[in-house]
Amino acid sequence: MLTRRAFTGNLLKLSAMTAFPSELLSATDAINAAELQLAGRSPIEIPADFTGLGYEMLSVATPGLLSAANHRYVELIRGLGARGVVRVGGIVANYTRYAPNGIAANEPKNTVITRANLEQLSEFLQAIGWTAMWSVNFAQGTIDEAVEEARAVSEVLGSRLLALEIGNEVDTYGKAQPFRTSPYTYEQYRKEFGAWRTAIARAVPAIRFAAPDTAQNVDWVEQMAQDAKGEVQLLTTHYYRNAQRRGSAEQLLSPDPRLGDIVKRMHAASQQSGIPWRMCEINSFSGGGRPGVSDTFVGALWTLNTMLLLAENGCSGVNMETGVNQLGFVSSYSPIQDDGNGVNSAGAPYYGMLAFATASSGCNQMLPVDQRVLGAGVSVYAFGSAGRARSIVVVNMASTDTTVSVAHLGMRRATVLRMNAPAPESKSGIAFGGAAVDAAGRWKAEHRETLRHASLVVPQMSAAVVRAAGD
Repeated sequence: MLTRRAFTGNLLKLSAMTAFPSELLSATDAINAAELQLAGRSPIEIPADFTGLGYEMLSVATPGLLSAANHRYVELIRGLGARGVVRVGGIVANYTRYAPNGIAANEPKNTVITRANLEQLSEFLQAIGWTAMWSVNFAQGTIDEAVEEARAVSEVLGSRLLALEIGNEVDTYGKAQPFRTSPYTYEQYRKEFGAWRTAIARAVPAIRFAAPDTAQNVDWVEQMAQDAKGEVQLLTTHYYRNAQRRGSAEQLLSPDPRLGDIVKRMHAASQQSGIPWRMCEINSFSGGGRPGVSDTFVGALWTLNTMLLLAENGCSGVNMETGVNQLGFVSSYSPIQDDGNGVNSAGAPYYGMLAFATASSGCNQMLPVDQRVLGAGVSVYAFGSAGRARSIVVVNMASTDTTVSVAHLGMRRATVLRMNAPAPESKSGIAFGGAAVDAAGRWKAEHRETLRHASLVVPQMSAAVVRAAGD
């Protein structure tokens, strides 16, 4: 476990620096700052709908939750960007059926979606301006049921339907909860997928498909990319840092070699096939997150850094899992929390998503930064347009402060927004730009610093977003 000393080393200094760090910047700090420069690689295009949230299917069957009338929830999502993607699926999709005129049910292993539920979701999507990915029950359903459901979803959501998924974590179907005879191979899956896709596409000609939606198996994604032949418009997989019981703060504060391998291979598969890829389900620890870790400021830093890392590696979008999970309770890792009485609020990870949204606003590219000048635990990312840096994000998950200079990035005149908290393990008191998300689900910065000497100090266990003047 991460010790309190490692968590809060020199807390007095941290508290002082996070208040108004730029005012404490000395000429010596500016001279010793790490000089940030672009890495010389081509810019990475960032789709306008990069940001996303993921929901178990039961959320759609919950009255009043994903509803245009849930004004607080609408505001929370609007705060993450004018465009984005809601992904509806998860393990509960394996236990869901569509009954257009039936009685809605939102039980983890008995969810029923009605036409009225779809209409509520459609109004919600219109209110937030986002699109949706929808999963049909490939685990226990039939082709005819999937065709009926896909036709209804397409009719009701219309242009708000981004893509249809056939199944959830299909690479696990022959394992712990066997929906297929083990071993269940890619070849068997591909044959089934082809039959389902053909039937659905015949009934709904304009529909788009996202696949294969694996839990961990990148091999299946690579094979799908090779033989898709125009049948798939989006490659998808999932990622969790670890399982809940094996999770720790240290894991969120250090790079994961497995994620590095995943993004490298997914990017290569996407480049070779010409099909974009999306991390359509992702968060810290599977099983609802690790209480005391996922729901703290550490979780916020991890969320921000992970979204930035994926964007810089050519991912077309992420769907951070939120809300009630397949076990029936609100996950510790949820960006949007629920008190059980219909009152929603910003969880700790929400602030990481909020910082990403602020940094990427008005930009359509990521400009890779040379990280070699930085110490361990410090990462820097640059957003821009037309090859010009307009926004810089510094994430410092180290146990010491860091000082960086953005002079070589052409940002001598800029403002700074800080993301910080009383301590790394804090569940409350988290702020971005000196402000918290209010009770109505809205956020507005209360403290913007003016960058001095083109350099800034970023205290340990905090992050900073630097925006060029005028942006």
